[in-house]
Amino acid sequence: MIPAHLVMLGVGVAAFALGLVLLVRRGGSEQAVYARRIAGMMLAALGMFLTIFATGLSGAAVEPAR
Repeated sequence: MIPAHLVMLGVGVAAFALGLVLLVRRGGSEQAVYARRIAGMMLAALGMFLTIFATGLSGAAVEPAR
């Protein structure tokens, strides 16, 4: 079975990549471009959050100095 943090990392990277794809796409009406930018930013932010959280769960994060 795959550890949960690896699944979360995969979902986070996929969401971030899809968000970036939506951000760089062109075309369509002004309303479609605006909606695509909103969706792209939301997916990119979700992807970054999940990636950082999964890294923290795996214990690979740098520990703070004491």
